[in-house]
Amino acid sequence: MKLSKAFFLRLFWFVLGGVLSIAVNAGLFRLFHSYFGWNRYVAYGLSLAIINVLLFLWNYVVGFKSDRHWTDSAWRQGVCLAVANGLNYLLVMGLLSLFPGWPSSLLTTVQSVVALFKSDFDAARILRWPELIIAAVQVFIAFFKFGLYHYWVYPQQDAPAAWKEIPAEKSA
Repeated sequence: MKLSKAFFLRLFWFVLGGVLSIAVNAGLFRLFHSYFGWNRYVAYGLSLAIINVLLFLWNYVVGFKSDRHWTDSAWRQGVCLAVANGLNYLLVMGLLSLFPGWPSSLLTTVQSVVALFKSDFDAARILRWPELIIAAVQVFIAFFKFGLYHYWVYPQQDAPAAWKEIPAEKSA
């Protein structure tokens, strides 16, 4: 299977949008949960909803440019997002319930590795556990989403016949 230049361009924009969305999603969750004091289920649900609207606009306009009307792709992305968000929400809430704080062995390992470079680093304070779980789950789900977006939600179409070069006629 040959991967085209368009595939890698789409992958670049998808990764960039994904990195930005992880930061915004984790930031919104922190804002709603830590600063506003909302229940973590409501806080994460709202942050996920907001980021989905932003990502739809990003993917339609930037990441997977398409000449189709937005409604042609919107229902497919809606199906993809419903499945991805359901899985995302269940994984994040499940992992936060199983591991409400840093697992002590992981925290000790991270602090000892970082201590080699900087002695006053407090991993539990700097690297907030809920945000790390959110980021890890989003990265995990992103692999599946890119495949669905590239091949199903925003499939590339062959150029219309009018765009293709017409071979030069041989002179007699």
